[in-house]
Amino acid sequence: MKENGPKDRILATAARLFYEQGYTQTGINQILEEAKVAKASLYQHYGSKDELGVAYLKHEREKWFPMFYKYLDHYSAPLDKILACFDFLEESQSKRDFKGCRFINLLSEVSDSSPKMREQIVEHKSKLRTLFTHLVMSYQPNSPQSLADSIYLLFEGAIVEGKIYKHSWPFRTAKNTTRKMLEQ
Repeated sequence: MKENGPKDRILATAARLFYEQGYTQTGINQILEEAKVAKASLYQHYGSKDELGVAYLKHEREKWFPMFYKYLDHYSAPLDKILACFDFLEESQSKRDFKGCRFINLLSEVSDSSPKMREQIVEHKSKLRTLFTHLVMSYQPNSPQSLADSIYLLFEGAIVEGKIYKHSWPFRTAKNTTRKMLEQ
């Protein structure tokens, strides 16, 4: 992200802090201080911490999917693409010290208190679920939706377990389970 103006600096700082220390543990004053902007800038550009949270989630989705697609583009065979999803997860999570998914992390903090943030989280996860459906259907065109959903759930579960154990074994286990399910 380009961090030229106050709006960009606020979002970049908030994104880093929300992920590193959590949404509720991050105060507006800390964001403003670290972004080196005045309080008026926050309210001018985002209106509230809740709106900043919504902008953060939109920005992260717009950043995450292109990285994911780019990673998958290195694979041509449908099975390889599906399995590479778990490799991407293992690589990206190990680089971030297994901090988990930004969307799941935020949901665990705001739950139903922010319908707008929840909507962004559901949008992200729905797009990911749809992607798994397309990947599975490209491998096995007559597969039931439940197969794609099961793989999607393995992917999501691996994120949570990777965070809990701070280890790669959940990603590898989910990948191996997916391979077995698809090769049956």
